[in-house]
Amino acid sequence: MLVDDHPIVRQGIKSILSREPDIEIVAEVSDGIEAVKLAKEKSPDIIIMDISLPNMNGLETSYQILKQNKYIKILILTMHENRVFIEKALSYGVKGYILKESAADEIVPAIRTVYDKKYYLGSKISEFVVQDYISTRNKPIKLKSVSSLTDREREVLQLIVEGLSNKEISNKLSISLKTVLVHRNNIMQKLDIHSQVQLIRFALKEGITSL
Repeated sequence: MLVDDHPIVRQGIKSILSREPDIEIVAEVSDGIEAVKLAKEKSPDIIIMDISLPNMNGLETSYQILKQNKYIKILILTMHENRVFIEKALSYGVKGYILKESAADEIVPAIRTVYDKKYYLGSKISEFVVQDYISTRNKPIKLKSVSSLTDREREVLQLIVEGLSNKEISNKLSISLKTVLVHRNNIMQKLDIHSQVQLIRFALKEGITSL
């Protein structure tokens, strides 16, 4: 299953994979929330996932999909060479991470590797991860406070930092305005954040959004 909001990227991936007779594309979608629904319906072996998606970013989408089906293998295909994004992806259970600039050479071996239940990191990403590990191996690992949020609170947070108003969030998630305000208040308390600006800074730092 392909998840990318750029039709031209999806077309390019399909063109590469069309040369592989044993690889079939069963679905494609451009929206994070729709990807979660379609993954449940189609249950693909592998999902090729972009990070920058409308409504729900690729990392959060991956988290939601793997929560409902841990047997799906997710391969991140993105332009973001970002330590936080890589850490988040791996911590959520993603099996592979490659850059779009290397897709032509790496996408097929990456698919075959993650299908065999192994990890695949693109050449630039693996070098980056090793260097980062060497420089930080003596530092204690800190738990991210976003883990204290419920699934619904994570969805609301995602939409807040994307700039949606309370009313727009209410309509998007089909919940009451009062419920949105309750979720918003809970998010602020759990994260000990008290302004919109701080919330956006937190979201950028934690890889919740790539805006």
